[in-house]
Amino acid sequence: MRDDSVTIWREEYRPVIEEIISSFLDSRGRMMVAAHRGNWKQAPENSLAAIQYSIVAGADMIEIDVHRTYDGALVLMHDETVDRMTDGTGRIADMTLSELRSLRLRQYQGGACQPLTNYTIPTLEEALILIRSKAMINLDKCWEFREEVYAALLRTGTVDHALFKSNASPEEVRHFLQDKIKPPLYMHILDESNTPLIYDLDALFSQIRPQAVEICFEEEDSMLIHPSVLQKIRDQDCRLWVNTMWDSLCGGHTDGASLIDPEQGWQWHQQRGFNMIQTDYTEALIRYLNEQQGAYGWQM
Repeated sequence: MRDDSVTIWREEYRPVIEEIISSFLDSRGRMMVAAHRGNWKQAPENSLAAIQYSIVAGADMIEIDVHRTYDGALVLMHDETVDRMTDGTGRIADMTLSELRSLRLRQYQGGACQPLTNYTIPTLEEALILIRSKAMINLDKCWEFREEVYAALLRTGTVDHALFKSNASPEEVRHFLQDKIKPPLYMHILDESNTPLIYDLDALFSQIRPQAVEICFEEEDSMLIHPSVLQKIRDQDCRLWVNTMWDSLCGGHTDGASLIDPEQGWQWHQQRGFNMIQTDYTEALIRYLNEQQGAYGWQM
């Protein structure tokens, strides 16, 4: 028996989708909050329930991971296998949608010690329908089959809600973005795998016009976040995205550090110009931003 429904409600303080999209497209606009794999502290990661809890919490954007099944369905799961998050085993690419539907998700971030729930693995389209008109979505793990994902966005009327991301070559990205019926939103990733790009950002921006740039850096003195690099990106009307879930993504200035001393966490990133934070602590980050005299743009 499936149980993927969660009571849907919205308080007056939660941003509406028009404001969220407008804010996202304003590269110098308010800080935006992205929920990592949905609100997995309330429900299994990447489940419809986790997505709904993120919406209720007030997240602007919800990050999800997408994989393709043996029979071509697009489903939500972070790992390539179902082992960690379900009562089954095996690679998603080797299983049919029907086989995946027979499995039950484990609570939170899974693992053998976590209890099974009545939630099942959702399809991408189910997630898009749930999110539509409520929040934006960050699409991870799916660059390989991006055209199929884009087709799902068209079918569900969510092209303007969804943010693709990759660290692919600018040529590959340009080929995907060009000549689409509705232009997709795109964020380019800068990390250790493509660091040389920071020395020729003009070449990157001459080929693609990303709405955001995600920077993953292991050390706080990384050249990836040198002030001149960050300024050049901001000058291209791009938002700056940082992941604060664990050390290697943000030079140690993590969610955990933020909960002890925001000056060493979220505030550290704010001071360097980052204006999108992906977090495992959606409610805590929103509370912190609102304590900064409503820096989040709305009051709880």
